[in-house]
Amino acid sequence: MNCSKACFILCVVVTLAWRDSPSASEKAPVIEVFTDSTFEAVSSEINTTVYRIDSIHLLQQALSQDLPREPEKAKQLALQRFQGMDPQLSRDLENAATGLLLARQYGIDRYPAIVFDGNAVVYGLTDISAATRLHQQWQAAGARQ
Repeated sequence: MNCSKACFILCVVVTLAWRDSPSASEKAPVIEVFTDSTFEAVSSEINTTVYRIDSIHLLQQALSQDLPREPEKAKQLALQRFQGMDPQLSRDLENAATGLLLARQYGIDRYPAIVFDGNAVVYGLTDISAATRLHQQWQAAGARQ
């Protein structure tokens, strides 16, 4: 099992277990931000993960830049570039893959998007504190009904 798939499965299991625990309402929400490199997430929140989902596309561009026209030479050069990838780029790639899988699972169809506890989403904001206030207002309105 590859690392991205294992991370995805672990994230789903942990999120579902946490969400279904009896004291989940007493804990700070798990916040997941889905964005790309053009948006900067503003956060002072704990339990926050930011997924930059365009990292895969950016890596593809970097790997294919100035490749020779001969398919075998291009394949070898792209493989050399991929194998020479630095650890940070590798982590960015894993983050993007995990983010894409989770976005699909959650039904996220645009970004930026901020997901709370895997079951509520606020679109269009990158300020996590502002999105958290909106989420809390929505929860309070639901509790009053």
